[in-house]
Amino acid sequence: MQNRLYITAVLTGILLHAIVFSRHEWDRHAPRIVIYAYVLYVAAVGLLIVKGGFTFGQSILETLILGAALLSGLFGSMVTYRLFLHPLHLFPGPLVARLTSFWVIQQSIPDLKFYVKLRGLHDRYGDFVRIRPREVSICHPDAVIDVHGPRSRIRKGEWYDLTYPHPNLQAVRDPELHRKQRPYWDKAFQSNALQEYTPRLAAHYKILMSMFDSHATLGTSVDASGAFLDLFFDVISDLTFGKSFNGLTTKQRSPIVEEFLKRQRPGGFLLLHIPILHIVRQLSMKTIKKWEHWYEAALEARKTMRTETSDIYTYLSKSDGFMSNLVGEAELIMVAGADTNAITITNVCYLMCRHPEYQTKLYEELAELPTIDGIIDDQHLVGKPYLTGIINEALRLHPPAPSGVQRLTPPEGAVIAGRYIPGDIVVTTPTYSLHRDPRTFARPNDFIPERWSSKPELVLRKEAFLPFGYGAYNCSGKPLAMLQLRMVVAMIFKQFEVSFAPDKELECQHFVDHQADCFTLHLEPLPLLLKKRQTVD
Repeated sequence: MQNRLYITAVLTGILLHAIVFSRHEWDRHAPRIVIYAYVLYVAAVGLLIVKGGFTFGQSILETLILGAALLSGLFGSMVTYRLFLHPLHLFPGPLVARLTSFWVIQQSIPDLKFYVKLRGLHDRYGDFVRIRPREVSICHPDAVIDVHGPRSRIRKGEWYDLTYPHPNLQAVRDPELHRKQRPYWDKAFQSNALQEYTPRLAAHYKILMSMFDSHATLGTSVDASGAFLDLFFDVISDLTFGKSFNGLTTKQRSPIVEEFLKRQRPGGFLLLHIPILHIVRQLSMKTIKKWEHWYEAALEARKTMRTETSDIYTYLSKSDGFMSNLVGEAELIMVAGADTNAITITNVCYLMCRHPEYQTKLYEELAELPTIDGIIDDQHLVGKPYLTGIINEALRLHPPAPSGVQRLTPPEGAVIAGRYIPGDIVVTTPTYSLHRDPRTFARPNDFIPERWSSKPELVLRKEAFLPFGYGAYNCSGKPLAMLQLRMVVAMIFKQFEVSFAPDKELECQHFVDHQADCFTLHLEPLPLLLKKRQTVD
């Protein structure tokens, strides 16, 4: 009798995988599955006691054995399928990666730098590498248009259900819903809007420059990572809530910024395995609600606030989609609008310290431009070859989102970079790997700002330059981001010579060696020394 039960349990596990879990999407249902499994276990214990005449201890043990038999059937079927029957079974990649997504987590321990290892995997296995049971990383320039181009039928996958059932613009999977919401975001970052924002941006930049001037006068080092993070969170909070966090002036970070930094690394690991993320998110719901209430209060205050000029909230509040999901959309603005800019400008400073000759070239390009209180209006900066090239090289060598984004092939499959990919398969175009591919950029690991101006032959496939994404889902905030990058980089290197702080070489090397992939990069401190230039307008 018991043997029959064990065999039945094994067969049930096989059928669960074959009929249920090998089909459809289950990631966001992980918390519910855990609850159902627990309820089923308790019910089985009770049934054995009541109907089977078992003691409590015997029923616990017997249920554990039956559970193990069921799981052996489930995982046995899963392993067999993933190794020999899965549509991706002929695609190359590490053996363990074919079996479990936990392999990526193991490869990311301890420093979350799988994006660097992935470049090596492509060197070893080729353009197509199976990095998860259902995911292929594709490092080929042709894949960019095939996956993200206007004619592609490839769509967002279940990774984007992070905040289900209230997705922000980035997480919206329905193309039609995205098309309805996107125009409001585009209007918030068009040229007329940016002109309205500029005086408010300049006010924050003056605070930064005053702080840098004090450090230069005293000869003390400044942590560039922290300073730029505070700057851009001050800017984006001003444009979103109508009120700045004032992190630069008070030297006290907002609880929102502190919480973001606290969660960044743990969140980076959770993003590697979405079912676990959903479980942790469910367990952390009390904390999540706390911060949602914070956003709700800040946005409620903004509703009643009168501002002299328009801001991001002014434009987005005209959208029904934004107003129905205020918290989610505001969180997207805060992180995407602050973190990525801080990452890029900090990396610009690092690269300029490594290549100080470009500080001289950039200064010569900027020296004659008019300034007001040390700030150059962006209209004078657009198209400046060295400024543009330096920013683009920082974005190329250290893209803020180095792993790229996931997409899902349509049911009929798709041809990507000349190879057929079966239907309902997750594909990624890894940004860091593409940016350092010799088919995309000549001398891909070298810092050469001239490749964007006087040496265009070094840019072989410009469409594979993806710091802001590509296609319909590219970053709507790119115009504001580029404006800020130009203005901040220009004002710093027009007024200061920047170098690594003396006796801090190890910290500076640690900065570049430990840029952790938490969807966007998490940066370590970068201690810099500023010296005022002798000739300043």
